[in-house]
Amino acid sequence: MVGILIAGHGGFPSGVLSAVNLVAGNPGNVTAVDFVEGMSTDELKAKMLAALDGMEQEEILVLTDLAGGTPFRTAAEIKAVYTGKRMRVVAGANMPAVVEAAFSSGDMDLDELTADVIQTGTEGFVDLDALGAGEEEAETAGFEDGI
Repeated sequence: MVGILIAGHGGFPSGVLSAVNLVAGNPGNVTAVDFVEGMSTDELKAKMLAALDGMEQEEILVLTDLAGGTPFRTAAEIKAVYTGKRMRVVAGANMPAVVEAAFSSGDMDLDELTADVIQTGTEGFVDLDALGAGEEEAETAGFEDGI
């Protein structure tokens, strides 16, 4: 099983994990690290290292919010020197990507999961108008029950 570490600005990581827990159940292999206001890069790095050290899995997929942001750069820095686990770092995390990562992590290796998560995250963007359904037709577009 691949471990998942979500890192990002503000409460994004813990918030998206909370949302995943609500709609899909609690994935036991996912950890969130928030980069909150006033936190230094060194503090973020220490929290991320502690989270990694606390994960049982040997392969870790790190999902961050923004490419080039501090959590992404910190994860890249850790990946370059961290020998305890095999890691991949991906930016642009959204809820579909996190759900896919959490619940497919036992079925794929790290490289397969990374590719799958990126595809799922991209496909998670949906424009209602592009589906050909106006507001009054949304119920017939398969969204009447919600999640």
